[in-house]
Amino acid sequence: MSTTLAAAREELQQQIAALVRQYFEADAQRPFIPGETWVSLVTPSYGSEEVLQALESLLSQQLTLNQRASGKVARFEQAWASYVGARHGVMVNSGSSANLLALALLAGPGVPAERRLMPGDEVITPAVTWTTTVSPIYQVGARPVFVDVRPEDLTLDVRQLEAARSPRTKAVLPVHLLGNPCDMDAIRRFADRHGLWVIEDSCEAHGAAWQGRRVGCFGELATFSFFFSHHLTTIEGGMVMTSDSAMADELKTMRSQGVPRNVADPLAYLERVYAVDAAYRRLDPRYLFATLGYNVRPTEIGGGFGLVQVARIDEAIAARQGNARQWRDAFGRYPDLFELPQEQEGCRHVYLGFPVLVRPEAPFRRDEFAQYLESRRIETRPIMTGLVTRHPALRH
Repeated sequence: MSTTLAAAREELQQQIAALVRQYFEADAQRPFIPGETWVSLVTPSYGSEEVLQALESLLSQQLTLNQRASGKVARFEQAWASYVGARHGVMVNSGSSANLLALALLAGPGVPAERRLMPGDEVITPAVTWTTTVSPIYQVGARPVFVDVRPEDLTLDVRQLEAARSPRTKAVLPVHLLGNPCDMDAIRRFADRHGLWVIEDSCEAHGAAWQGRRVGCFGELATFSFFFSHHLTTIEGGMVMTSDSAMADELKTMRSQGVPRNVADPLAYLERVYAVDAAYRRLDPRYLFATLGYNVRPTEIGGGFGLVQVARIDEAIAARQGNARQWRDAFGRYPDLFELPQEQEGCRHVYLGFPVLVRPEAPFRRDEFAQYLESRRIETRPIMTGLVTRHPALRH
């Protein structure tokens, strides 16, 4: 590229950046008018810097997953793993895919046979969650065993774990619902006592903490979602966390159609995990299919979004916690009507949303209350799926 052309492109990029920043500055000036402006469940949480990261990827034509450590996805994976307190992060295209990949890994040949998740084995998980916590359990041939959540904080009721366990139980999949961390000390003790895997569904709990440690580092595996409505967004996206290097290599291979091209030394990985025959060395390692995988790769555009957002994740959490305090003050005036979320001692609740339970003795039902709020331009929704077992998908 000539010096003149490079200079012209640089000038154009600066002009584009100035216009993008100007656009978002104007958008930020829109006033909030009580009673007229919708109080939405989801509002855009990105700005000019994320858009400029996306434009940089588009203009440079570096779009899909970059294999090098200098790529945006790789740098975001490292930054988020460091924030969470895990050694490795493996980004995928959604939190749902993150859950599927984590379960598929435990059902795959890279896991010792005695601990492998086999058809008919059981996974303990809460009955109040999002459906893609449960779907992957079925999709790998296992069976979910549901336990209830505690109404006071909507976290998995650890008192029910022992009764839910059977000789076929292989894993526990707790969900930090709406940003409220589960009792990970009790869950970890239970799992260690019985030799079970722990997979933390942290999809809604970015930055939540239990006894000073951030969720996502307690289990052998953990998952996050970076969907549009979450504390940190890449629009669509997710990540699997682990501190086990062999698991990280397997996850990187599985996310990319079973090709270990994201692994530092593909042949050494194949020999270590699968004890491959020397004949496989004749295959091009760039197109060597090591295992049955998926195509759930992220894009560099999403990685760029994540790099910007991870730097201000605590700012986003503080805003949600401030909103929660206002809702708590408002609803707290009516203790006979509503039950509000409690925070367990020593935990950090990050409030993906603010759950409100209408008490049985209230003179109105939940749906009536939701309609009342909606009529006043306050958007509502049920708590996740409600009871997931009531949905037609589980009848299959």
